[in-house]
Amino acid sequence: MMRIFLSWSPVPPDPPFWKWIQVDGIVVSIALLKQENMLERATLIGLHEMLEFKGCIFLDSGSYEDFIADKKLRPNTSEELLALARWLGVDFVAHSDLPFVGKNRMLPEEEKWRLIEQNILNAKIAQNWSKQYKNRTQVVYVIQGWSEESLLYCCEALAKLDEDYYALGSLLGLQPHEIVSRVRLVRSVIGDEPKLHLFAVSNPQVLNSVKHLVDSIDSSTASISGAMKEVFDPSGGRKNINRMHKIKCDCPVCLKYGGAIFLQGREGLQNYYNQLRKVHNAYHLIKRLEKLK
Repeated sequence: MMRIFLSWSPVPPDPPFWKWIQVDGIVVSIALLKQENMLERATLIGLHEMLEFKGCIFLDSGSYEDFIADKKLRPNTSEELLALARWLGVDFVAHSDLPFVGKNRMLPEEEKWRLIEQNILNAKIAQNWSKQYKNRTQVVYVIQGWSEESLLYCCEALAKLDEDYYALGSLLGLQPHEIVSRVRLVRSVIGDEPKLHLFAVSNPQVLNSVKHLVDSIDSSTASISGAMKEVFDPSGGRKNINRMHKIKCDCPVCLKYGGAIFLQGREGLQNYYNQLRKVHNAYHLIKRLEKLK
């Protein structure tokens, strides 16, 4: 059964979804924890304890922030990332992957191949580290590529590691049919046994096509839409709060606060209403995706 992880960000602060609704797990970027000066405290007391969340936490390597926002906040080495994941006490950690998003998509072909080789090397380092330091945090090995040829090359190399959990990255901005094609290719190479996670994919049409091939996904759609003043409706659509003023909704936010999700709020209160919208949107996103399971 496909697990649905919600992306949780400390900036702009996402709500504690788990205090409102049932969630399978959350994905948290180590780069954003570092940016908000939360990393040190989290390593001291544990990320579960800091967030007051007993569910599953998947730690992202921070590669998105590096290559999309150019923040340079990810750990310097694979070993540093894995050691921090161990101290944080997370359930899963993506190996120090190198995605082809943002500026990396525009690199010369030769440089892209160099990054593929580095991605493979980092995966091997992660495997050696996890064998040396056995602990509860499971490494997820991320397959990357900008084309069918590069994806196949990376996938075959990582499949030789014979690990239990893989993920597929560099899907941001791709057309639905291309995402489906890549998922099928990866599954054909890694075989039926390993689990497969999709980063940043929550399109119901795509997931309906690959749900038998995928074990988990993550999505930031609910948070991004809520911050953009968009509201999900039970039918699966979404509209800006200026174009919708009431809704028949059974989410915990609407049951408690009525039409608060349509309020923008005065200066200083805007994030509060954004957070209510994010919870509302997450509720309906999960409800819709659970029908695909």
